[in-house]
Amino acid sequence: MALKLYKMTFNTAHFGEWMLNESYAGFDASRLYSALFLEALKFGKEEEFLQLTKENDFLLSDAYPYGVEPYLPKPIGYPLPKMRNDTDLKKVRQEAKKIKKISYIPLSLFDDYVKGEGDIERISKDQAGFAKTSYLVKKGEAPYEVGLTSFKKSLYVLATSSPLLDMLMQSLQYSGLGGKRSSGYGSFDLDIEDVPATIAQNIVTGVAEEGIYMLLTTSLPKEDELNKVLEHGKYLLKRHGGFVYSEQSAEPLRKQDFYRFKSGSTFEKTFQGELKDVRPDDFIHPVWCYAKGAFYKLTI
Repeated sequence: MALKLYKMTFNTAHFGEWMLNESYAGFDASRLYSALFLEALKFGKEEEFLQLTKENDFLLSDAYPYGVEPYLPKPIGYPLPKMRNDTDLKKVRQEAKKIKKISYIPLSLFDDYVKGEGDIERISKDQAGFAKTSYLVKKGEAPYEVGLTSFKKSLYVLATSSPLLDMLMQSLQYSGLGGKRSSGYGSFDLDIEDVPATIAQNIVTGVAEEGIYMLLTTSLPKEDELNKVLEHGKYLLKRHGGFVYSEQSAEPLRKQDFYRFKSGSTFEKTFQGELKDVRPDDFIHPVWCYAKGAFYKLTI
């Protein structure tokens, strides 16, 4: 499985979830997948793109920061308390507060962090350097406030290498990603790079032998996989919902809501996941949500 790292350098973007005045410093794979599908439609490549992404070994990760080096999400549940050597209870509590605020970890410090040997102070201070949220205020008879994110670091996603995906990503950098694109937000400069060997050798898709695996893509197991992965899992859930817009529909309709495991969740077994059709009842065409699993094997 050949992988590529797609580095995206944004200026300002709106990556909201539910509220217009919110904006986050990243996005999950389902948002990117939807945008890429729209790009594929422009080129008449939607069926080719759909078949590519349905392949068992196709991988698409959530977006993570990229500064001097790539970052990985904080693995939920690690380091384990029993792996800590500190006996000073006050120090342990102070460190726990700092760990709670950490979202991402530099690749070079990741293995030490998982083992309970990481420089928590250094990682904690580094979190403030990712992005900054500001607000665009529209005044007048119908005032509103829009959350905007200005990026101090690039973002990157990992994906299976494909000429079609390269073309769609290159097109998307001009179309933009996220909300308020008509106002000029969400465009980015794209660089396609090789995946660092440290990451590539630990990437896992599909069903693997037992170990400790961190989820890189906010995703959901198939129904017959769910019970197998829940045992000993340490995870957070993220709701997927919202509305679907179509030229074939007179008004926006609400998509089916469902919950996925957030990236950073850890499991002792991996899962395949799927492209999930979340179309409203009786809607005329599928509405795909990317929910396939991609994992990073932890070294403990």
